[in-house]
Amino acid sequence: MGRARKRTVDMIRLVKGLCRNGGMHRPSWVSMVDRFPPPPIPRHDRDTVPVIKFPQDRLAELYMRQRDGVVDDQTAYEFADEQLTLIEQGISEKDAYNLLIEKYDQVESHRFLDKFSKMRGIEFADPAEYDDIEKGWVEAESRAIKEAMRLEHEEREALRKM
Repeated sequence: MGRARKRTVDMIRLVKGLCRNGGMHRPSWVSMVDRFPPPPIPRHDRDTVPVIKFPQDRLAELYMRQRDGVVDDQTAYEFADEQLTLIEQGISEKDAYNLLIEKYDQVESHRFLDKFSKMRGIEFADPAEYDDIEKGWVEAESRAIKEAMRLEHEEREALRKM
């Protein structure tokens, strides 16, 4: 039954116990450890590490909550950093939010288009060209859909004639 409970014993207590019971000779370093004991071993049954929260964390969570969680963390924390800077300059939290929301609507759309272009294998373009790229994508997608619909129609007609 002794092994049923997992006990952790530090090395110093173990060596002192072995020396006391005659299991080993007393090492020379034991007297130094008695004079200058090491710091206590951290235990797992003590309190957990406290969670550190910064003001940006709360602002980023608010931003993500108001955006229904469709925003990536990077954008949310950038927004929170800028909002906190404005708050530190004396602007109220709500006014700072309203000032930055238009800018970050554009930032979010640019990041979306950047990820979309990487997914499609297209090289990243300058933000000024995004509208042209988006129009090109829309036109390419509509052409592909029209072509697929045409082929589907031709197949149906060919099956009817049989």
